[in-house]
Amino acid sequence: MIVKKYEKSLELWQLEALDRRLIPMHPEKGSVQKSLKNKRTGVKGEKEIAYPLRFLDEQKYFILHNLRIADEQGYFQIDTLILSTTYILILEVKNWYGTVIFGENGQVTRIGDENNEEGFDNPIPQAKLQRHRLQRWLRLQYDIEIPINFFVVISFPSTIIKSTTSQNLIPKEVIHKNDLYFKIEALSKKSAVTYMEKEPLMNLAKRLVAAHKPKDKSILDRFRITKNELMKGVFCPKCGAVPMVRDKRKWLCCTCKYGSIKAHMPTLIDYKLLIGDRISNGDAREFLQVESPYVVKGLLKKEDFIRIGEKSTRLYELKFNSNWNN
Repeated sequence: MIVKKYEKSLELWQLEALDRRLIPMHPEKGSVQKSLKNKRTGVKGEKEIAYPLRFLDEQKYFILHNLRIADEQGYFQIDTLILSTTYILILEVKNWYGTVIFGENGQVTRIGDENNEEGFDNPIPQAKLQRHRLQRWLRLQYDIEIPINFFVVISFPSTIIKSTTSQNLIPKEVIHKNDLYFKIEALSKKSAVTYMEKEPLMNLAKRLVAAHKPKDKSILDRFRITKNELMKGVFCPKCGAVPMVRDKRKWLCCTCKYGSIKAHMPTLIDYKLLIGDRISNGDAREFLQVESPYVVKGLLKKEDFIRIGEKSTRLYELKFNSNWNN
């Protein structure tokens, strides 16, 4: 049973908004686009393992995706966590492609396009540290003792895994996505002792979901960008031109002449993602590129945003009924 499903992360939403709002020649544009590409690749890889997990018995396994939990050392993240009555399983998903070579002393090298070599941290110590922190968290929070295993799952089946010597240096925990279901079933057959009954296990799953804390660091601070460097204005939903102009209670694109009543909503969402979830009339005028305070007041009032304060100090809380978490 999937207790916590895959969700588009706040960080991905923020990166997409920031990429939209930076001019092509901005000095951080390349860094933002590289981070966005890596994040999308990671999401694709994590979704790849969803297929083999479908074959697991829903009555035996509770599955939680993308957990980020606080402990005394900060936060630790787990790509996928599987709970059963006899053990817990951590899945650390790696989106490596090309040829991945495990060498002596734990060195990991990937040979990619045009024979480019790139070094990676060995995923085994990383997974072991996740296991240690989760074990400690369960012990301190709920006095729970249950075996925790882990697999490092290579999400793309075409990836070749090799060793630098004739000796097998590839850790047994490193597996391809296609082997995942069978490895879990084999692990379950070897785990005979029941540590938790089904109902307490479900309660634990709910507690883990409640403990999840999404990353909320400012994306502008991360790339050392100020809000004044962002492109302002409403994007045309049809051709992407910016800015649209406000004309007779609708937005008009000067490039393709497309008209829209709700085109300002994605711009306000971008504001929330990049700057903050409260906006003043003045800030909204600047970001929407509208001169009239009365027009902006009408737009914000029509969307039924919660109003905070009175008159000149009034702020509007940006909450949206959309397909992302607000």
